[in-house]
Amino acid sequence: MVPSWMLIVAEEGSAQGASRYMTFIIIAVFIAVFYFLLIRPGQKQKKAHQELVSSVKKGDEVMTAGGLFGTIKRVDADNVIMEIAKKTEIKMAKSSIARVVKAEEAEEEEEDYEEDYEEENEEGEEDSMEDEG
Repeated sequence: MVPSWMLIVAEEGSAQGASRYMTFIIIAVFIAVFYFLLIRPGQKQKKAHQELVSSVKKGDEVMTAGGLFGTIKRVDADNVIMEIAKKTEIKMAKSSIARVVKAEEAEEEEEDYEEDYEEENEEGEEDSMEDEG
Protein backbone atom coordinates (compact mmCIF):
# COMPACT_ATOMS: atom_id res chain seq x y z
CA MET A 1 0.00 0.00 0.00
CA VAL A 2 1.30 3.51 -0.97
CA PRO A 3 1.08 6.26 1.63
CA SER A 4 -1.27 9.12 0.73
CA TRP A 5 1.43 11.77 1.07
CA MET A 6 3.38 10.08 -1.79
CA LEU A 7 0.34 10.38 -4.06
CA ILE A 8 0.03 14.08 -3.24
CA VAL A 9 3.74 14.66 -4.03
CA ALA A 10 3.37 12.82 -7.36
CA GLU A 11 0.35 14.97 -8.33
CA GLU A 12 2.26 18.16 -7.44
CA GLY A 13 5.15 17.10 -9.66
CA SER A 14 2.91 16.82 -12.73
CA ALA A 15 1.28 20.17 -11.88
CA GLN A 16 4.70 21.80 -11.67
CA GLY A 17 5.55 20.58 -15.16
CA ALA A 18 2.36 22.13 -16.53
CA SER A 19 3.00 25.41 -14.69
CA ARG A 20 6.50 25.57 -16.20
CA TYR A 21 5.02 25.42 -19.68
CA MET A 22 2.44 28.07 -18.78
CA THR A 23 5.17 30.33 -17.45
CA PHE A 24 7.14 29.91 -20.67
CA ILE A 25 4.04 30.65 -22.77
CA ILE A 26 3.24 33.79 -20.75
CA ILE A 27 6.81 35.08 -21.12
CA ALA A 28 6.71 34.40 -24.88
CA VAL A 29 3.41 36.30 -25.17
CA PHE A 30 4.87 39.29 -23.29
CA ILE A 31 7.91 39.33 -25.57
CA ALA A 32 5.68 39.23 -28.65
CA VAL A 33 3.48 42.06 -27.33
CA PHE A 34 6.49 44.26 -26.56
CA TYR A 35 7.94 43.59 -30.00
CA PHE A 36 4.77 44.41 -31.94
CA LEU A 37 3.70 47.38 -29.79
CA LEU A 38 7.03 49.03 -28.96
CA ILE A 39 10.03 47.85 -30.93
CA ARG A 40 8.58 47.41 -34.41
CA PRO A 41 6.83 50.82 -34.62
CA GLY A 42 10.04 52.50 -33.39
CA GLN A 43 12.01 50.79 -36.14
CA LYS A 44 9.47 51.96 -38.74
CA GLN A 45 9.71 55.56 -37.51
CA LYS A 46 13.49 55.44 -37.57
CA LYS A 47 13.49 54.08 -41.13
CA ALA A 48 11.02 56.75 -42.28
CA HIS A 49 13.18 59.51 -40.72
CA GLN A 50 16.31 58.13 -42.41
CA GLU A 51 14.50 58.17 -45.77
CA LEU A 52 13.35 61.74 -45.14
CA VAL A 53 16.87 62.89 -44.25
CA SER A 54 18.42 61.19 -47.27
CA SER A 55 15.84 62.75 -49.62
CA VAL A 56 16.49 66.36 -48.53
CA LYS A 57 17.83 68.50 -51.35
CA LYS A 58 18.76 72.11 -52.03
CA GLY A 59 15.76 74.44 -51.96
CA ASP A 60 13.59 72.33 -49.65
CA GLU A 61 11.70 74.13 -46.89
CA VAL A 62 12.29 72.21 -43.65
CA MET A 63 11.55 72.35 -39.95
CA THR A 64 14.20 71.24 -37.46
CA ALA A 65 13.67 69.27 -34.27
CA GLY A 66 14.16 72.57 -32.41
CA GLY A 67 11.34 74.25 -34.34
CA LEU A 68 13.41 76.41 -36.71
CA PHE A 69 12.04 76.87 -40.23
CA GLY A 70 14.37 77.46 -43.14
CA THR A 71 15.47 76.68 -46.66
CA ILE A 72 18.23 74.22 -47.46
CA LYS A 73 21.10 75.94 -49.30
CA ARG A 74 23.69 73.13 -49.41
CA VAL A 75 23.69 69.43 -48.55
CA ASP A 76 26.81 67.56 -47.40
CA ALA A 77 27.18 63.94 -46.27
CA ASP A 78 26.16 64.54 -42.65
CA ASN A 79 25.40 68.28 -42.53
CA VAL A 80 23.27 70.88 -44.27
CA ILE A 81 23.52 74.64 -44.58
CA MET A 82 20.11 76.16 -43.89
CA GLU A 83 19.02 79.76 -44.43
CA ILE A 84 16.74 80.80 -41.58
CA ALA A 85 16.49 84.50 -42.54
CA LYS A 86 17.86 86.73 -45.27
CA LYS A 87 21.66 86.45 -45.21
CA THR A 88 21.51 84.25 -42.09
CA GLU A 89 22.71 80.70 -42.60
CA ILE A 90 23.41 77.96 -40.08
CA LYS A 91 25.21 74.66 -40.36
CA MET A 92 23.40 71.76 -38.74
CA ALA A 93 23.28 67.99 -38.69
CA LYS A 94 20.98 66.37 -41.24
CA SER A 95 19.53 64.16 -38.52
CA SER A 96 18.03 67.20 -36.77
CA ILE A 97 15.60 67.80 -39.64
CA ALA A 98 12.15 66.88 -38.34
CA ARG A 99 10.11 67.29 -41.51
CA VAL A 100 9.98 68.82 -44.94
CA VAL A 101 7.46 71.66 -45.01
CA LYS A 102 5.32 72.32 -48.04
CA ALA A 103 5.87 75.74 -49.59
CA GLU A 104 2.30 76.80 -48.71
CA GLU A 105 2.82 75.97 -45.04
CA ALA A 106 6.11 77.86 -44.95
CA GLU A 107 4.48 80.97 -46.46
CA GLU A 108 1.64 80.80 -43.91
CA GLU A 109 4.14 80.52 -41.04
CA GLU A 110 6.09 83.50 -42.37
CA GLU A 111 2.92 85.59 -42.76
CA ASP A 112 1.79 84.71 -39.22
CA TYR A 113 5.19 85.72 -37.88
CA GLU A 114 5.14 89.03 -39.76
CA GLU A 115 1.61 89.81 -38.49
CA ASP A 116 2.61 89.06 -34.90
CA TYR A 117 5.75 91.18 -35.27
CA GLU A 118 3.78 94.14 -36.65
CA GLU A 119 1.20 93.89 -33.83
CA GLU A 120 3.95 93.85 -31.20
CA ASN A 121 5.57 96.93 -32.73
CA GLU A 122 2.26 98.80 -32.85
CA GLU A 123 1.57 97.98 -29.18
CA GLY A 124 5.08 99.10 -28.23
CA GLU A 125 4.64 102.43 -30.04
CA GLU A 126 1.30 103.04 -28.30
CA ASP A 127 2.82 102.30 -24.89
CA SER A 128 5.76 104.65 -25.51
CA MET A 129 3.38 107.45 -26.60
CA GLU A 130 1.33 107.01 -23.42
CA ASP A 131 4.48 107.23 -21.30
CA GLU A 132 5.52 110.49 -23.00
CA GLY A 133 2.10 112.11 -22.74
